[in-house]
Amino acid sequence: MTFNIRTDRGLDGRDSWWFRRKATVETVRTVAPDVAALQEVRRFQLRYLKAELPEYGFLSLGRGNGRQRGEHCPILYRHDRFSVDRWDVRWFSEDRSGRIATIARLSDRGDGTSFSVASTHLDHRSAEIRITSAATLALWARTRTGPWIVMGDFNATAVDPSVASLLATGLRDALAHLPTRGAGAATAHAFSGRQDGDRIDHVLVSSGWAVLEAAIVRTMPGGKLPSDHWPVMARLRRCDGSDVCG
Repeated sequence: MTFNIRTDRGLDGRDSWWFRRKATVETVRTVAPDVAALQEVRRFQLRYLKAELPEYGFLSLGRGNGRQRGEHCPILYRHDRFSVDRWDVRWFSEDRSGRIATIARLSDRGDGTSFSVASTHLDHRSAEIRITSAATLALWARTRTGPWIVMGDFNATAVDPSVASLLATGLRDALAHLPTRGAGAATAHAFSGRQDGDRIDHVLVSSGWAVLEAAIVRTMPGGKLPSDHWPVMARLRRCDGSDVCG
């Protein structure tokens, strides 16, 4: 699952973090992902999520100083299913002033198979910066062998140049059965709850994965919007030689 939970610093009135944080946690619990990518997480939000979701390990650093300050893009993983081979947080700009990606290599405790995961949040203002960041992310992915899952808020649809460039490397859009924009496609809704708009939150998968199911999750626990984005989920299966992964 990928889920932009919306920062706790937004001037959101009745939709502020303190009023909807239980709905945010309940949304994660309802989907019950084995692995999740979150965006716009601040340190106080991270502390709350860790306390409420003890079944998950959290891999994250803040983009502000490489410790706690600024936005985190955590990767959550189930302790009971996965172990962490290695992980790090990488900046798309050399001066560490911009966006980040959290990257991890996880191993299944059951069968020992491993795969890589990335959680990221691309720039919302500049298409040029998004394209450059996507190219950097693709370069990082090429340095590790095996299956990949790349998730996040890309602030762009699948046909926009940044996401399209990632798809051109062989990654697949797990929600390709949905339109990129229009009726029923929206993942960002600015606390309106609307379902029509742009699909900018993505789960991208490499070869080695079969997509069994994928959907935009539109739950409102207790009638409360959990964020200004709807989360996106995909149910995946590792492919062997007899599987069709397309």
